[in-house]
Amino acid sequence: MTIKGVNGVVGFVNLSTGEIKKIQVPDEVYRNFLGGYGLGVWFLYTHMKPRVDPLGPDNILGIISGLLNASGIPMTGRSMAVGKSPLTGGWGDSNAGGRFGPKLLEAGLDAIFVTGVSEKPVYILIDNGDIHIESASDLWGRNTRETEDELRRRYRGAQVVSIGPAGERLQLIAAIINEYGRAYGRSGLGAVMGSKKLKAIVAVGDKKPEIHDRDLLRQKIKEMLDALKTTRARAYEIWHKYGTISTLDTSVLSGDTPIKNWAGIGVRDYGTKNLERFGTNTVIQDNIKPYGCASCPVSCGAWIRRNTRYGLVDMGHRLEYETASLFGPALLNADQDSVVYVGELCNMYGLDTISTANVVGFAFELYEKGILTEKDVGFPLRWGDPDAVVKLVELIGKAESIGKVLGQGVKRAAEIIGRGAEQYAMHVGGQELPAHHPQFLPGLAITYTADPTPARHTAGGVHWWGEGGKRLWAPFDVGLDLGASPKYDYGDKGRKAAIIAMSTQVENSLGFCQFASQVIYRTLPYIDLIYAVTGMKYTPQELLKVGHRIHTLRQLFNVREGVNPKKDFKLPRRVLEPFPEGPLAGVKLTEEDVERMREQYWETLGWDPSTGYPRRRTVEELGLAEIAGDIINILPP
Repeated sequence: MTIKGVNGVVGFVNLSTGEIKKIQVPDEVYRNFLGGYGLGVWFLYTHMKPRVDPLGPDNILGIISGLLNASGIPMTGRSMAVGKSPLTGGWGDSNAGGRFGPKLLEAGLDAIFVTGVSEKPVYILIDNGDIHIESASDLWGRNTRETEDELRRRYRGAQVVSIGPAGERLQLIAAIINEYGRAYGRSGLGAVMGSKKLKAIVAVGDKKPEIHDRDLLRQKIKEMLDALKTTRARAYEIWHKYGTISTLDTSVLSGDTPIKNWAGIGVRDYGTKNLERFGTNTVIQDNIKPYGCASCPVSCGAWIRRNTRYGLVDMGHRLEYETASLFGPALLNADQDSVVYVGELCNMYGLDTISTANVVGFAFELYEKGILTEKDVGFPLRWGDPDAVVKLVELIGKAESIGKVLGQGVKRAAEIIGRGAEQYAMHVGGQELPAHHPQFLPGLAITYTADPTPARHTAGGVHWWGEGGKRLWAPFDVGLDLGASPKYDYGDKGRKAAIIAMSTQVENSLGFCQFASQVIYRTLPYIDLIYAVTGMKYTPQELLKVGHRIHTLRQLFNVREGVNPKKDFKLPRRVLEPFPEGPLAGVKLTEEDVERMREQYWETLGWDPSTGYPRRRTVEELGLAEIAGDIINILPP
């Protein structure tokens, strides 16, 4: 092993047989795929059979550390979950903060992959390189906070990822949780973990991998910390004080926040008076103290305490924008007690807040339209009713009555309910949409429909990297001048989004928080940082090619699983319907506009724009022909 900064080893556990293996990862895998999503997609594609049941024994669930997570570089520490998604039937991944990623490296592994199904509930213990399967019968049924507290009591210095009752009961919108509320939320991977009867993964260890050039690393860390005191000081102050909740008011009033299941208008239906009751400055009143993920000097989170009329929330996570906007303004709910409480319920039950809030809005509209009745639900569902929001989330978390149906996500819930419910199900390819409107930021339409994991606002693209401004930037210097991307000029948006998406795959796989490049630092010295930690040298073009390779293998996974990107990933018609009034009145974003941008995005990546399948020559140029040999003959030339 010549690559520094990592262990060079991943764990592989088969819960059906009890087999435990430690697999040496070749140096070229790190060079070609880095860590995180890159290492994850390489492992799954090379070790998992095609067309498996996402909730069956042959699916592989992985938790992987970012490549640079053991280095102390500011704003690293992210870890990633991967597996076949039960929501979309294709590639699934999700990204979380907290401290599990660095601890996994200190525990002696770069990743842990799990296949099979245990007969009884278990957890996996990783202890300084040793891997054990332990009984979790006494933990099954507990919420994630109780589970984490108990496992930390047993193992001093441990970090824990776990599922709650929602994952145990195979709710497809279930999340995996660490540090009480840092969630691997998207793709339904909490249900995959539950299907394996795997309650938790515990990492214990104190052995940091060797650093290649510690002096260079210290220099680069100092430069990054110094930057917070200069040009980026204002951004640092805002994000430290508010975190993502800083955008709540402006997003509601600008049209960014989807209102009333994507049919409403924020300034008209919610308005400034409701924002005075529940908005940016009211949310931060619950703060007790700032909270930062591993290696983060910004600390954009906060621990909160609020004695709501539904119950005490003590040492909970401050609301993030997605949770606050979708459980608050999107439902016409201005009651802070209810939003804080359901945010905590989602963390404890182990639910993705984006999907959960979407299914609540979906249910509210079905009730309004008469498709669901009080007999179906057990109580009335009316926009703005905080008690109904809380009751519905409790039913979803427990998988009881109507909550069991809604916990399958809007696509499957609509199929179960029938009676025309499908037209009110806001999803792409089975995954619910985030709280950002493509008519406000049209670049979102590309990542929502063109990324291998659909309906994702964090997949890289022009929307967070300067869309509508004077110029675009990328997470690192890609050696290209991207220029500007006017909001409603769709001519070159797909090409630029593809370049940023490739660079974002690098950022994710290194373990960086996307706020590092989106908000705090703009571009970062990734090439110097990678060399200092690992000894691997890249040019900007070589590093961008790594991102291209990771991105393409994610898409090849979908092709192998039978996902049709062109047909299966479409924006709901409602999302593109023009607004008659409000800040987005007059905006024209048609299905044809989205299709042109998406085709240009795929073309830039060397993927066939008529199908979304990577071209054979692209696969060969990226060195993926051997890995993807099982499907190479069905790819376009």
